[in-house]
Amino acid sequence: MSYQTLKISYQDVVQRIQIYRPESNNSINSQLTMELLSALQAAEAEEVVKVVILEGLPDVFCTGMDFEEVATAKQFDPKASANGYYNILKQMSQSSKVILSLVRGKVQAGGVGLVAASDLVIADETATFVLSELLFGLLPACVLPFLIRRVGFQKAYRLALTTQAISVSEADKWGLIDEYGSNINQLISKYIRRLKYLPSSGVKELKNYINQLWIIQAETQDLAVNEISSLIAEPTVQEKIKRFQKEGLFPWQT
Repeated sequence: MSYQTLKISYQDVVQRIQIYRPESNNSINSQLTMELLSALQAAEAEEVVKVVILEGLPDVFCTGMDFEEVATAKQFDPKASANGYYNILKQMSQSSKVILSLVRGKVQAGGVGLVAASDLVIADETATFVLSELLFGLLPACVLPFLIRRVGFQKAYRLALTTQAISVSEADKWGLIDEYGSNINQLISKYIRRLKYLPSSGVKELKNYINQLWIIQAETQDLAVNEISSLIAEPTVQEKIKRFQKEGLFPWQT
């Protein structure tokens, strides 16, 4: 399959998936949602692949929902979009491959969800993390089940409530990332040297067991998808999104 929003490469037991929408700050539109889920499912079928590295651009990992699509696309379906995004997080958390996110630069909104659903996260010193949804009258509804599992209830709640960015060092203390440093390739190589010997069946069993200890059920997805899709449909939220997309102004700015 040819991808419009991703770049795929292979090296030994590693498949790299790069989110590549530089013209849109690596935001998530319907095309990216479809392609990323497809790429993760395709990786699942590759017996030789043990590790999937998910990465963004040098200055931005992912900025979440594509507001331009929300504001201008006549056929945009909030429920289908939310379901597609949630299915990506679910696929990552259930995959027999080790999903390692390589994070540089800005991580915002839905990008935080991709990080939270990863098995391992390696970042460089430029990485910052923010949940900005509440500024627009939205909620990080699909992100929170996975974020709470990774960092705990209060830290996830604080990130969603304050909408303030945290630095890579703070993210490290919270457990949102696993390691950070200036030589990220060296950090990744250290993990791959061990991970390449793990049987995929064992990784799958471990994830299945962990998922039973922390139950994210079908009802969780329904709750998250219904919540975010209903909020996106609110006229006041639509107005804030369209204003930001058109003028680059946050809701409190005149």
